[in-house]
Amino acid sequence: MEKNLLKSILFNFHFYLLTIMLVIIMSPVLILPFVFIKFIAKIWGGIMVLGMKIWLGLDLKIVGNYNKKKPCIIAVKHQSAWETVLCTSLFEMPSIVLKKELIYLPIIGLYFLKGRAIPIVRSNTIEALKKIVKFAKVNINKGSSILIFPQGTRVPLNASTKNYPYQPGIYFLYSQCNIPVIPVAHNAGLFWPKNSFLKYPNRHKSKTVTIEIMDEIPIGLDKKTFMNKLEKSIEDKTRKLIREESHG
Repeated sequence: MEKNLLKSILFNFHFYLLTIMLVIIMSPVLILPFVFIKFIAKIWGGIMVLGMKIWLGLDLKIVGNYNKKKPCIIAVKHQSAWETVLCTSLFEMPSIVLKKELIYLPIIGLYFLKGRAIPIVRSNTIEALKKIVKFAKVNINKGSSILIFPQGTRVPLNASTKNYPYQPGIYFLYSQCNIPVIPVAHNAGLFWPKNSFLKYPNRHKSKTVTIEIMDEIPIGLDKKTFMNKLEKSIEDKTRKLIREESHG
């Protein structure tokens, strides 16, 4: 426990201090073209991955690929803050569907807005969903992909989808925007559990955190088929990645 505490303090100090320095020093990019925000996103992801390597002894493995030239909806398993940072970098600053409160964070909220984030309230009302689609279509027309966490919240490791179901909002977005969905799974929840200050690198047997980009779900599926396919793809792969790495 003491060893994990020290590693966690060092990693968190590294990540949050360098993040603060990054957003302050690079704040002039907020008035520059969008391509500069992509550059900042790459640096942010690099800060985290470097901290994982130095302080936690963890490497990153990326499995799979996607067509970067074709806008899509990226549906990611949500277990901690890790995937928000990593996917911002990996997918070259997609338009992130995120809770409205994050937009009001000092300075960094401005980066989210500049990065074409789509702020939402936690609601599945038709009015709220229409607003998401409206913003999404504008950003898709600018060439951005959309990143969404289909369960709508961070989920504890190995939690049941009965307790944290896949929200129908992603189908509304998929059907209205008429673009494919890329399911993404990972096992970062092993070392960075939901809302945890402590990090647990020793839970990864290979000392590697894996994120896997799966085959796209094509357009045109009905709601039941789509939701079943999305959930099965992400949940089966997430369980497999966790099972392969976990010490039990």
